[in-house]
Amino acid sequence: MKVRDDIVLFEGRVPHNLILRPVISNAYFLEDGDEVILFDPSCGKEIAKRIEAYIRKRQEAKAEWKRAILIAGHSHIDHANNFYLSDVIGAEETHVYVHERGFRNGTVMNEPVSFFRKMIEESKKYYNFYLSVSRPAILLVYPMMILDKVSSTLAAEVFTRLGALPWSPPVNGSTKPEPLKEEDIQIVDLGVIEVKGWRLGNKVILATPGHSPCSVSLFWPDRKAIFTSDADWYGNPVFLSSSMKDCISSLEMMHKLTKAGKVELFLPAHGEVREGGENILNHLDSRIQHLEAMKNEVLSAYRSYGEKDILRLTKILVNEYPLFRTLNQSQFPKAVVLVHNIVTVCLKEEGIIA
Repeated sequence: MKVRDDIVLFEGRVPHNLILRPVISNAYFLEDGDEVILFDPSCGKEIAKRIEAYIRKRQEAKAEWKRAILIAGHSHIDHANNFYLSDVIGAEETHVYVHERGFRNGTVMNEPVSFFRKMIEESKKYYNFYLSVSRPAILLVYPMMILDKVSSTLAAEVFTRLGALPWSPPVNGSTKPEPLKEEDIQIVDLGVIEVKGWRLGNKVILATPGHSPCSVSLFWPDRKAIFTSDADWYGNPVFLSSSMKDCISSLEMMHKLTKAGKVELFLPAHGEVREGGENILNHLDSRIQHLEAMKNEVLSAYRSYGEKDILRLTKILVNEYPLFRTLNQSQFPKAVVLVHNIVTVCLKEEGIIA
């Protein structure tokens, strides 16, 4: 889908059942003179083939690019994949950028099995992951609950292997990913407002943590366009490595940019493209209010019941509190909201649990 003459969207998907089908992020192809940028290369062969076909079509139309840049909005497996597309572009100068916190031991953390293993390991500190899955998906993980009683290590290994099956492994190219280092962040003066990020010619890569510590967005001032990856995801803060405070802070930064008249085009990794400053401001206001409301309900439930057990507190929330009751009725994981992680993150950031 052509958003502008120089911005093309390759639409992804959020399936109803995340255990059986993978999430696929939107990918954005930007052309700016002899430079091309692929933001969020997404994952899987289907969307990769669509992007590859478009690149070939542009090459047949005599498009020539001296510089190619691939940017992963963060290191999650539905975004930091298909890096091989940099070879298809075939520019003289090529870069693949991922925030430094998206690396482990010099390698991007985009491998499906490792991703699911980390999720299980993190959750074990706070609640039983297998008991947190909603119907009907819980029927698929019921055997894991039994196996977990025998050997939690074996259960985690089996689940991570099965959970990774629908996901495509990373397809890397010849260009080694480079870390965006926080020590290299600069203050960029946009006239009426300043932002912090990494300069990229006439564009700026912005640090927008919250969904993950390694989340970044791309701001193109000339087009008044911001590519937000998952900083604007409805499910935030969806992982235990997420941050409610950072989610809100990143959206507030985007709100300031928009209010200053610098953003007229809002392009997320999941969901619809939004145009017009007023429309974007209303959307961001709604998102920020949604996050604040979630946090307030979690803290209110904790104060009322003094309950620190994540599974029990979550049950109270989805039965008695308006917003969480609505989330519970929206048929997880369709809404892509893992409420147990939201509850955990809120309690952690308030110092209520370690």
